[in-house]
Amino acid sequence: MIGIIGPEDSIRLVQEVAEGEQRSADLTVRAYGRPEEAPDLARELDELCQVLLFTGRIPYAFAAAADGLRAEIDFVPHAGIDLYRTLSRMLLATGGRLPRVSVDTIEADVVRETYHDIELAPPTEILPIADSSGLLFSGLDEITAYHRERYASGAVEACLTCLGAVHRDLRESGVPVWRVEHTRASVRDALRRAWLAAEVRQSRGTQIAVMMIELAEPAGRQGDPYQAERARLRLREALLEHAERMRGRLGGIDDRTMLITTTRGSVESAIARHQAGHASLLTLRGVDVAHTVGFGTGTTIAAAEDNARKALALGRASGDTHVVFPDGEIYSSRESPVKQRLRETAPGVLRVSEQLRLGPLSTRRLLEALHQMDPNQVTARGLADAYGVEARSARRLLKSLRAAGFADEVGVHVSTGAGRPQTVYRVAMQRLIEAIGGAA
Repeated sequence: MIGIIGPEDSIRLVQEVAEGEQRSADLTVRAYGRPEEAPDLARELDELCQVLLFTGRIPYAFAAAADGLRAEIDFVPHAGIDLYRTLSRMLLATGGRLPRVSVDTIEADVVRETYHDIELAPPTEILPIADSSGLLFSGLDEITAYHRERYASGAVEACLTCLGAVHRDLRESGVPVWRVEHTRASVRDALRRAWLAAEVRQSRGTQIAVMMIELAEPAGRQGDPYQAERARLRLREALLEHAERMRGRLGGIDDRTMLITTTRGSVESAIARHQAGHASLLTLRGVDVAHTVGFGTGTTIAAAEDNARKALALGRASGDTHVVFPDGEIYSSRESPVKQRLRETAPGVLRVSEQLRLGPLSTRRLLEALHQMDPNQVTARGLADAYGVEARSARRLLKSLRAAGFADEVGVHVSTGAGRPQTVYRVAMQRLIEAIGGAA
């Protein structure tokens, strides 16, 4: 199930597109009056949906800052086609002349490329909404004030906004304003990504998981055989009850090691409850024998058991409960969550790789490519040559570096020959090297 969160007009468009795809039954929607309401609506849908899709970047950012959501979250980005449509309407309304405008919410690169494609100088008044540290404003009033000040100073003749509330406030105050709305194509692409993400999460949730319980001593090593038998029965009853609550099956390896076979979804639900500070199935109740617990997940029982043994080994050393996932990631009951991995790759590389959404080897290749360049004058074309990829991929890499706080836009390089202008980035090489090499 996909949860859709946005203003009523945007939700109507999403529902119409979903109906065209014959998948409207897969949606659960919640409408808000202002984007600040998005986190509460997200928490309301979190238990029902695998993915929450926000109709704009701002409500998505509010929800992401709130934390605590189990569902995967995403938003419908504004693409160049959305801006093209708005500019076309402006041209028709103004007799073929585009006024100077201020813009919010849309990525600066998208705005500049769209204007370059129609051979016009891009606007300079583009409001940055967020950086790697999160939102750069505390409310929509600041965005409205940004546009109003630019218009009052004469810097712009009109405003472009993606936000319905900002559009309404500016229009009521007499500021010429146009709203950039999503096209059906943009919504369709976002919905297809969300449906795919939901299917992946559902598939992952049905992976096999094993809870391995290692007893400190054999249950039968007691003087009185009747007391020993009662202890075994109490232990088995507690384990059967735990298996039932995990919707799993109880089994055994030997008199010291017991198994509960369940699903990854049950284990992730237990982790979510533990992170929220609630009683969780990560912990056994009613077992008075000293024991260690470890969880492992995998695509086969053998793989899940192998990961559970690794989790047990970690638990013996620390006294905590661990969960080992197929990709080597570890969750520990001591921290929520511990960012560990059972891999030989340096932790610094893993952290930066996760930020950039690259593999560890690709991250090292990227660092080597940047070493060959002037870090103050990096363009997509230059990075493409040094890294050995297409210019389109290089642009994505540079955007990822900027989003992670390792690069800033410093200008635009206009070639005297063919080809569109190139955004110039300054890469913070020292910061990148420290992040990668400090723990490498």
